[in-house]
Amino acid sequence: MKNRQFYFTSLLAFTLGITSCSQSFLELEPKTGQVEANYYKNESQALLALTSVYDAYAVQNWAFAPTMSDIYSDDTFSGGADAGDMSQFHEIEQFAMTNENGAARDFWNRLYAGVYRANLYLEKQNEVPWVTEGLKARMEAEALFLRGYFYWDLVRHYGWVPIITQVLPSVEDYKTIPQNTPSEVFKQIAADLLKAVDVLPLEVSSTEKGRITKGACQALIARIYLYHTGISAISGLGLTAESWSDGKTVINKQYVTTALESIISSGKYSLISSYAELWDWSKQNGKESLLEMQYSEKAKSGDWGGWNINGNFSSVWIGVRNPVGDNGALFPGWSLSVPTWSLANEFETGDPRKDVTIYNADVRLTSYTKAYMNTGYFNRKYMALQAYMGTGGDPAHNFPRNHIDIRYADVLLMASELQMTTNPTKALGYLNQVRTRAMGSAAALTSVTLDAIYHERRVEFGGEGLRKWDLLRRGQAYAEAKINASFVLPVGIKNPSDFGNRLFKSNSWGMFPIPAVEIRNTNAGVLKQFVPAYQ
Repeated sequence: MKNRQFYFTSLLAFTLGITSCSQSFLELEPKTGQVEANYYKNESQALLALTSVYDAYAVQNWAFAPTMSDIYSDDTFSGGADAGDMSQFHEIEQFAMTNENGAARDFWNRLYAGVYRANLYLEKQNEVPWVTEGLKARMEAEALFLRGYFYWDLVRHYGWVPIITQVLPSVEDYKTIPQNTPSEVFKQIAADLLKAVDVLPLEVSSTEKGRITKGACQALIARIYLYHTGISAISGLGLTAESWSDGKTVINKQYVTTALESIISSGKYSLISSYAELWDWSKQNGKESLLEMQYSEKAKSGDWGGWNINGNFSSVWIGVRNPVGDNGALFPGWSLSVPTWSLANEFETGDPRKDVTIYNADVRLTSYTKAYMNTGYFNRKYMALQAYMGTGGDPAHNFPRNHIDIRYADVLLMASELQMTTNPTKALGYLNQVRTRAMGSAAALTSVTLDAIYHERRVEFGGEGLRKWDLLRRGQAYAEAKINASFVLPVGIKNPSDFGNRLFKSNSWGMFPIPAVEIRNTNAGVLKQFVPAYQ
């Protein structure tokens, strides 16, 4: 496994790559030989350009946020072949990241590439001879949403980052852009999302699956609000709870509660009856999905660099090594991000979500390679299956398993949390909708508490990359206690030595270091504010 290095200043080298694809809107044949001067001549080319912004949202380039987030949390261990395999992931888990960490570098590069593509689209859209009524406004809103998402990932992972909202004339101009404070970055995110939310459509047609809707934008605003409110307790970030704003509209509890109620009452989304069906590869982009990263086998990728991989590469990362048995259902994987005993023990007896979330290789397989940090458990929701192996390129790159970023169950549980004290009856109803969908009416609770909501969130979203952010927004001490508890090992396991060399660092605030290559390639003193752990 290797990493591919990009520089922050390489954002200027924009090429219109069409990668993230799905059954409709994003199901486009990859294009080559296209340059900026050839584009923005008609609406079809504008759509292709916008698709390149979606590409930066979904591409995994060795630094996939859900996988890295789970490894940080108490839901998964880093795993792999040995202690040196994907060392950038082990450093996340061990709180041993430095500014040379490959995942921190690759993630920063992808996000700023996305910012660059969004900025370029927003500038060039005025050159398009628009014909379809409302199309320009809609596509602008999609680009703004995506740019807001990129900055959301940047601020929650790095804290102090440069805000860039236009394409600059030269490489030298990029070298002099100052850092912005977290408060300023959150303000920029609010500006982008609030401008987009009233323009985006309530729903998309069957030929546009994967495109952003109003509900997705409202739900993302709610997710960011909950994180912003919790993390603002860290005084060093300079944030104030209940004061997230674009300078005009304040995104507070009332705003977010109203937004979530709007999603719920719209009738556009619903819980599907079977929790297991959510993870059926043949039934993606369903009624429960508000925002879904689209993946496809169509590019037939064989490029190990990362950016040209169109499939869900992480499906292979999390799979079982050398599986034998289970009727040959599993594609061989790399045993990264293996579920913890802590996650497995969180499920109540009889909760069917456990078997849907966790693949027990010791029970289901005749044999497999029990590699580093093996627990016997694997992420069943997203692991690669032989039945869906691509027909060309490297099979590891071409699995058409979408990643569900935001789903309706999350909307209900966020709404439950927000209304827990102001309208406990409604909050309990939302919590029980999620709980009883999985466990039946007999499992309904009679009262709602934050701990009950957090339990439900953990068993509902296990392996989906949300747990880290839930832990952090309840405070560093809470996160530390839960993560440390996941390293309390069951008696009698055969590999206890795999789980040492780890010390929680509360002064990392769950963030990454700004990559050293970015510091070296900007002018002296430009990138100077860092999270305390990386000073």
